[in-house]
Amino acid sequence: MNKCESEVMSFPSDILSQEEQDEILREISDIPDVNEMVHILSNNSNINGENDFNEEKEYKDKIVIVVPANEHSIPPIISNILSNEEYPGPFEFEVDICPNGSKNPWVYSPPLNKIFMDMNSPFPVDFKIKNRPQNSLFIRVTPVYSLPQHSQDFVYRCINHEHPMETSNRNVKENVRQHIIRCSNSSAIYLGDKEKSQRLSVAIPLSLPQSGTESVREMFQFVCKNSCPTPGMNRRPIEAIFTLEDVSGHVLGRQTLRVRICSCPKRDKEKEEKEHSDNTRLPRGKKRKVEKSEKKPVASSDVDNKEYKLTLNIVGKHNAQQVLKYSHDLMAGEYIRHGSNGGEVYKNCLNGINNLMIFPTLK
Repeated sequence: MNKCESEVMSFPSDILSQEEQDEILREISDIPDVNEMVHILSNNSNINGENDFNEEKEYKDKIVIVVPANEHSIPPIISNILSNEEYPGPFEFEVDICPNGSKNPWVYSPPLNKIFMDMNSPFPVDFKIKNRPQNSLFIRVTPVYSLPQHSQDFVYRCINHEHPMETSNRNVKENVRQHIIRCSNSSAIYLGDKEKSQRLSVAIPLSLPQSGTESVREMFQFVCKNSCPTPGMNRRPIEAIFTLEDVSGHVLGRQTLRVRICSCPKRDKEKEEKEHSDNTRLPRGKKRKVEKSEKKPVASSDVDNKEYKLTLNIVGKHNAQQVLKYSHDLMAGEYIRHGSNGGEVYKNCLNGINNLMIFPTLK
């Protein structure tokens, strides 16, 4: 029982009326005593604590990690001619190719600093830096042509391997199909657009090394071959430039890896290493005599120089232009190979293709 109910309370009649006094007494009688108050507060605290815990647990189940907004920034697209000069930078940026057994579909040559692999074969790369800063860092991988005369050209996939029905393109987004290099990291960002004549590259956030290690490992794969025709690499050698960048695209480190995507990685590796070894054994100051090779005439009986007129319906203006470009490169190669021995027919065909490319009828 409340103390206010056991005692009679009175109010000056000249201040409050009887009805007002009765109303105040009723309100006071509803207030619990001190012991009841402690009991109520204790119970309410337990209930609220359990609710807060359940709500917090449910929130954590939905939101796995919270990152600052600036970590969602995307590195800029690059379009200029890239430098392939190695640059460790302020964080001593390192790129290491993991050793592998003889049965793997890729092999690495230390003297050539070159990796040989079959198409669609994943291979691991380790990244290591020292004195890591607090701000976000990215690893960008950009395929470029090795020869200076092709350094301004962008590396794209061939038409066949970029086709949506190609095995490697199943469940792959359209913007990713353009790239010859892919990364298994789910946070990988594919930058550039072939339709806009932009250089293509892949950027991934540089995560923290796992406990007991100093490096971060990522898996990559190439999805086109060096031998693929234009607009592919068309037998031109390439290299992958790995750059350490911040979110603004400032290069903080750079390493280069030569790449060959082929059907027989081990055979091609041994062949190039032998050629490299022969060249390095050449006495200093001596020049190797280059023997002139005479072009063997192509027997006219083995050549099909009959002209075929084709009428094709090509979907997409860009695709139609690529078909013309591929036809141009094919006929130009045949004209050079045959020369004066029946090459006139290829020259005429080449002129016709040139006219279509210079004065396009595509609408």
